[in-house]
Formats: sequence, C-alpha cells, structure tokens
Amino acid sequence: MGREAGGGFFARHLIAYLPLVMRYVLQLLALLLLVPVASSQQPTPCTQPEVAALDFWLGTWDLTWTNADGSDGKGTNTIAKTLGGWVVLEDFQDTTPGGTGFAGQSVSVFDARSGLWKQTWVDNAGGYLLFTGTPDAEPMEVRTAPFQNPQGQTQINRMTWTDVTDDALTWRWQRSTDDGATWTDMWVVAYTRAE
Repeated sequence: MGREAGGGFFARHLIAYLPLVMRYVLQLLALLLLVPVASSQQPTPCTQPEVAALDFWLGTWDLTWTNADGSDGKGTNTIAKTLGGWVVLEDFQDTTPGGTGFAGQSVSVFDARSGLWKQTWVDNAGGYLLFTGTPDAEPMEVRTAPFQNPQGQTQINRMTWTDVTDDALTWRWQRSTDDGATWTDMWVVAYTRAE
C-alpha cells in the first residue's frame, strides 16, 4: 500500500506539472534547433567599394623619419585586412636602435551608416585616439574631434597619406589650431614597401 500511495502521489503531481514541464522541454528543443542555424550563417563578404579606400596601405612597410632632436628613426608597420575584409588592422613598431620601443595598433572600418572611415588607435604609452574621415578625401586623411590643448587652443589632429605609389608613400601626423585652415607637421614618416 505504501508503494501504491507513493506511486499515486508521483503520478498525480506529474500530471499537475506536465504542462509546465512540456513547455520547458519545447523551449529547450527550439533553442537546440536554432543553434545550428545561427552558427551556420556565414558573414557577409565585403563588397563595398568605399572599403577599398585604404587598400594602398596594405602590406608590410619599412619606415624612416627624423626625430625632433635631428636623429634618425626607423620602424615597421604591417597593415592587413581581417574579419572578412571589413576591417583594416595596423601593427606599428619603432625599431630605432636605442629608441623608445614605441608600439601601437589601430583598427579601421568603413561605417556605411555614417559614410565615414572610423579608426581607433591604442599604444604601449597608454594612448587612445579616435579618428574619422571620408573615403574620397584628397589626400586620404582621418581626423580627431576638436579638443582643447594645454595652451587653451582648440586643436584638431589628423593623419594623411600622400605621394602614394605601389612601393612608397608619405604619412603625416599634423595639427591645426585654426579649424583646419592650416596644418603643422608633428611627425613625417617615409614608407617603403618591405621586400
């Protein structure tokens, strides 16, 4: 009799909770069926022509520049597309003997919603910079938002790529304190494609 009472108790409660249990089982099955569908979807390959605006920069480059003290600086920069060709990844290294060891990376992407290139730069000195630029600018450039410099002036910084050939280009880091009417070079780097 104890068994029958126990079995009857279980059966009565199972029947009472059966709709709830079935609902959870059906939800779990639905999730399990959706997982293969979501994971089998391939990312959309990059076909936007604006994304090609930085293709000239792709590759491995040997860099040279003149430091503020007149000494020579050198480095490398490797630029590659990643994430299906949507993102441009930069890896910069200062290789100057006895130099600072400065290194940094950037990611750049064309944002179709805004029609702008957007770049984020980070480096081993704690630097973090955000840039935007149009894909058809001449010369190709990306700029920071205006900010107040230590002298109390409103300043904009920009990077430009000029004198571009298959095997060389000039990169400039510039500032303007007159809303972009004039620009002052802060760092000029000569790029030569590595062999």
